[in-house]
Amino acid sequence: MNGNIYKEAMKNASCAFAYHEAVFDKNNKMTDYIFIDVNEAFEEFTGMKKQDVINKRLVRDIYDNKKDAQKWVEIYGQVIAKNEIIEFEEYSLVSRRNYHIKAYRVGKTHFVTLFTDKTFEKKMSELSKYFRTNRSNDIDYEEITKFACDLSGAEYAALNLFKENDNSLKTVSIYGLNSNIKKELDKLGIDLIGKNWDYDPQRDKKLKGSDITCFDKISDFSGDVIANETMQNLEKNFNLGNSVLAKIRSEEKIVGDFVLVFKKESKLKNRDLFLLYLSQIGQFLEQTRLEKSLKASQRRFYTLAEYAPIGFISCDLSGEVTYANRKLLEIMDSPSYEATKKVNLLEFSKLREIGFSQNLAECMEKDRLISFEMPYKSTWGKQIWVSVHFTPSKENDLITGANIIVDDITDKKKNENELKEKASRDSLTRAYNRYALDSVMLERLNESKDRHLTSCISVLDVDNFKYINDTYGHKAGDDVLKYLAARIKKELREEDLIIRTGGDEFVIYLHDIKNEKNAAHFIDRIYSKITGNYRIEDNASENFLSFDVGCSIGASFFPRDGETVKTLMAKADEALYKVKKNGKSGYQILK
Repeated sequence: MNGNIYKEAMKNASCAFAYHEAVFDKNNKMTDYIFIDVNEAFEEFTGMKKQDVINKRLVRDIYDNKKDAQKWVEIYGQVIAKNEIIEFEEYSLVSRRNYHIKAYRVGKTHFVTLFTDKTFEKKMSELSKYFRTNRSNDIDYEEITKFACDLSGAEYAALNLFKENDNSLKTVSIYGLNSNIKKELDKLGIDLIGKNWDYDPQRDKKLKGSDITCFDKISDFSGDVIANETMQNLEKNFNLGNSVLAKIRSEEKIVGDFVLVFKKESKLKNRDLFLLYLSQIGQFLEQTRLEKSLKASQRRFYTLAEYAPIGFISCDLSGEVTYANRKLLEIMDSPSYEATKKVNLLEFSKLREIGFSQNLAECMEKDRLISFEMPYKSTWGKQIWVSVHFTPSKENDLITGANIIVDDITDKKKNENELKEKASRDSLTRAYNRYALDSVMLERLNESKDRHLTSCISVLDVDNFKYINDTYGHKAGDDVLKYLAARIKKELREEDLIIRTGGDEFVIYLHDIKNEKNAAHFIDRIYSKITGNYRIEDNASENFLSFDVGCSIGASFFPRDGETVKTLMAKADEALYKVKKNGKSGYQILK
């Protein structure tokens, strides 16, 4: 009973399964492996039939390409030798699919391989990238036709488009023709690229209103456009089998079609993914046509098809979710489509807090396309940065809701922040440089203003720094600055700042200091840490230099002494001047 359950489960599993036994040479090195068992999904995924592989060796009996076969032996040899689970991705030319492969050892000489079909995710990623990067460019019809070949498994594909205000078709691209077929067509005087095909009512009858129609051979639907005898010769000479005509729609309008031709024994693959491609390419082609005619007045008019989004969600006028694709669920870390549908995009508090809902309402109410970037923490805990694009959806010129494209730009923002951080750092001391006065420090002051906080700005310079440079050398002067900055950093909190404004001058910013007494305590502690005897290595003599270092500090307060960086630094300079006037080496808080 259990054996039958196992066989039935493996037979019907969507994951391909294969069970192998390793073959070793006299040095106990794995040189080949035997197929012990495979399921039906394995046959479909790899194109290898069970009866052709069971109890046979890959290198010796199955693969003609011994180099390719040896690659697999080396990969799985690591599984046997190290008893490690390995996982990797592979593209199969035979099945036109992308697979995630997992292999693990069973016992000392046996191992299992599992194949998961990743074609949908891989192709959608490629399609999304293509649509995003080509939404304002001329259409690459050959690339579009190549996608159709890859998705469907066809050997050859032709893209035909309807002419505007006409029922005739024009072949704009053919993909897959090898040199032999081209020579044969040239002999027959047939040039398909750019060829116009008049409306054929018999052809429409054969299609019976279906978006995808399969024929046993291409001559079954080609009619009289190419002589029947010619078609039969081509089918025989080039081993042509099934053919498919697939309509390309933009909503209810048919904008063209693909003619797909398969080798004998082959058939349409990835049907659901191909149907999705037809719908998106239809929107893409039609919208690109409109974009060209409206480009002068509607440069920023984008549609779902042109973006071909990684994440897509649509809603009605009330904010209720009507559709969300799989990538959107992944980006937002949603556990399910049902959970996402429970979120009202206009009323959900987290979306309102970050301005998402308000922008969505404006898009629908004022018929506007809106794009922006925002940080977001999902209901399910995921923290990301996303770019968002709102486009009104319409029926008969009436707005019915919105289409929303969401792209995860977390890595992009991280890189931007890292570059921003590097640009605002002083190369010698690693303190912030003076550019931080108008960026990082300004942000802190704005926060202090918004939250009604008290903050402190101190201006510091090293006493007699020119004497240190002239007497002990610039290397010693640099070491003093680096040591001083490092000591100050140790005393600061995460939200505080140290900024080198030039030479031996620094600004110390204390955020949310509460009151002046706390500021005095902080400044006194910093002063005591950075003044006194410095012991600096002397590179010239390989000894250490020992000398006293003093500094002067003047401080002012936000908002008591001002609300701008310029005003607060001027006030702090006043206090600093008093310290220097009284003999240097001290600190003064502006009264």
